[in-house]
Amino acid sequence: MPSPVAPPTRSEWTDSHLRAEILSGRLQPGERIPVERLAEAWGVSPTPIRESVRRLAGEGLVDLAPQRGARVASVDAAVAAEIYAVRLLLEPVALRESVGRGADEAFERSVTESFVALTKARGVAEQHDRHRAFHLALMSRCANRTLLAEIESLMDRSRLFQFVAKPLARGAAHADDHRLLMESAVAGRVDDTIRVHTAHLTNTLRTVESLRVSSQPAE
Repeated sequence: MPSPVAPPTRSEWTDSHLRAEILSGRLQPGERIPVERLAEAWGVSPTPIRESVRRLAGEGLVDLAPQRGARVASVDAAVAAEIYAVRLLLEPVALRESVGRGADEAFERSVTESFVALTKARGVAEQHDRHRAFHLALMSRCANRTLLAEIESLMDRSRLFQFVAKPLARGAAHADDHRLLMESAVAGRVDDTIRVHTAHLTNTLRTVESLRVSSQPAE
């Protein structure tokens, strides 16, 4: 019988809800974080939300600046390039270890099911959630938890400017990338998986750069 899951603490609960507001796009990059309104909507005092704001600033999701208050982090094309440069260094390492472990039914099922879920996603937020889950499934057998945590954080920071650039150009080629990634990972073809993955990230970066994401905050 599985162990019961402990309920979240107040700080975990507010962190989760504020993170969801940002990563869903309900709070846009550059937008001031409405602490009082969120406190009223969530039925909590403003204090835990302000504490969450400071914690999420440490994750790079929130900007804290004198006289401007707390705002959702704004990301421009130059910062996007820096984030993707790090992702292009780290993610192939995780993929090589994960895909290179050989045949495994649980891994194959996880990758295949997350791919199918991605193809059925509707709406921008759901597409991003399932896109993230699919890529993490590909790397799930990497034993370095610190590496995976850093990759997840970079994925979340990438998501900020992907929402600004919506609708992010995807099309048939983008969908084909996911199918190729699924097929090569399940077959254990490490080099093919990394090649497609690298091209996939590079093409996404080019799309974001072409849209000239503004670094100026929204008022």
